[in-house]
Amino acid sequence: MYTPSSFSVNDPSLGIELINRYNFGMFISNGADSPLATHLPFMIETEETKPVKLITHMAKANKHWRKLNDGDEVLCIFNGPHAYISPSWYEDRVTVPTWNYATVHVRGKIKLIHDELLLRKIVTDLTHFMETTVDSDWSLVEGESTIPIELKAIVGIEIQIEELITKFKFNQNRSVEDQKKVIESLEKLEGNYYKEIVEIMNRNLKAN
Repeated sequence: MYTPSSFSVNDPSLGIELINRYNFGMFISNGADSPLATHLPFMIETEETKPVKLITHMAKANKHWRKLNDGDEVLCIFNGPHAYISPSWYEDRVTVPTWNYATVHVRGKIKLIHDELLLRKIVTDLTHFMETTVDSDWSLVEGESTIPIELKAIVGIEIQIEELITKFKFNQNRSVEDQKKVIESLEKLEGNYYKEIVEIMNRNLKAN
């Protein structure tokens, strides 16, 4: 990923935070004839502050996993908040539009999982994680009668993380005045993405 120094994030905890918040990522691998991509929900495992593994599962009906072998290198992409930035928001309007965004690219080697106990753990952990994000009290216990059938229909995927690159492109290459003007303009727009970008940009300004 092209990452100029102005937009590079060296703190891995920020990348982990983004993955946890936007964990529906794109799983990409090389195919014999063309690249292959599947959109999947992920969990990230860490040791202290270090990212170690990505965990997910894929439908067996999806032919993508059949093109994979243990040890293959894959790429996973997680996109955070993003927004169009108008030149009208800058002090000097003689410039061009741009796009502000946050993204994380994770490269690693995979291991396919077929063991039923391990698959159950993957599904249980992912379900628990997602249920907490929607403030729900539902658990897999309520769906227990269907689980054995569902587990036979999926394959687990474990990715040993070799590289995690985080990019926050939020006008850091422009003046503080321009960044403040962008924040003021975004605050007038409705949408969760705009609010999150404002939070990130304010945090960047305070840090600098």
